[in-house]
Amino acid sequence: MTKKRTKVIGIAICILIMFTLTVNAGGQKEEEGPGLPVVGISTGSSGTSWRNIMIDGLDSVGKEYVQAGKIASYKIVNNVTNGDATEQANILRDFISEDVDIILVNPNSPDALNGVIAEAQDAGILVVSYDATVTAPEVLNVTLDHYAWMKKNVEFIASTLKSGNMIQIYGLEGHPANNDRIRATSDVLAKYPDIKLIANTSGYWDQTKAKEVTTQIIGSGQPIGGVITQDGMGFGTLAAFLDANKLPKVMFGDPGTAFFKEWKKLRDQGADFKACAQPNPPGIGGTAFRMALQLYNGKEFKPGILKDWTYFYKVGMFITDANFDEGWALLKDKPDDYLLTEIMPEDQVTALFQ
Repeated sequence: MTKKRTKVIGIAICILIMFTLTVNAGGQKEEEGPGLPVVGISTGSSGTSWRNIMIDGLDSVGKEYVQAGKIASYKIVNNVTNGDATEQANILRDFISEDVDIILVNPNSPDALNGVIAEAQDAGILVVSYDATVTAPEVLNVTLDHYAWMKKNVEFIASTLKSGNMIQIYGLEGHPANNDRIRATSDVLAKYPDIKLIANTSGYWDQTKAKEVTTQIIGSGQPIGGVITQDGMGFGTLAAFLDANKLPKVMFGDPGTAFFKEWKKLRDQGADFKACAQPNPPGIGGTAFRMALQLYNGKEFKPGILKDWTYFYKVGMFITDANFDEGWALLKDKPDDYLLTEIMPEDQVTALFQ
């Protein structure tokens, strides 16, 4: 065998070895799973205490994951027009064009986003909905059971009032969570024929606007015994009554410092006033963030955890006059705009997956 031929064979063997190593390395990379994801987050709206705390929670989990080397980056985009589904769809399309790997969306409509969600899924993007739900197929929804949550509030208020006039100050028109809550109110009040709902209007999940519409209702001169309201509007609603030197007999209040301060004053005065408060944790977005990363990394929920692609977060705390001190202890040293919240710890989220 000539030296030239020996050299050619040697080169061929080296090329074959390098090719084999490259193929094996590629196979090992596939077995290791996907690379670090880029996450796009659409909040749907902003500017209220509840939303600001929600955004802080998303930001907190995002920073945690970047620092831990679990994600490459994340981007939070708020609507300019709060609650607008068309604008939100455009935000999601921007995420698609930016080649994100995960989209987290707090939907402004249960079905208006289904088309753009399908576009994202066709592009290989994992879509997870949080706080409210969408009807798009194969999308994980991480939320409260908003119907059950509201039903508990309204049952307390109605059973305490028993008869008389009641008003409802609800959230954003058309929002999936708000829709479920309004339905719960109707179902409960159907059992109380002696209670009359004399006003039913939006406070936009905003303290100032809730106070404005409540002031207008009070100005009609009709007596008001009960108040049904939702996240981040209880203090504004109560403030309207206090400014008018009036009080409802019973109402839903914010699980937050400002409302609890007024509630405590009324309790100390012996006022004829009852309230209930139940957290709707703004940290639900952070909890969904944790679950989305598990799914992206190929994990599956254990059997029985989900119901129709939905994870229902369970709220344990329900505060009335009977256990007021429990809530006050958590809030008395917090700023006035603080609301009780929680994000499910990483180990508890991991335990939901197999």
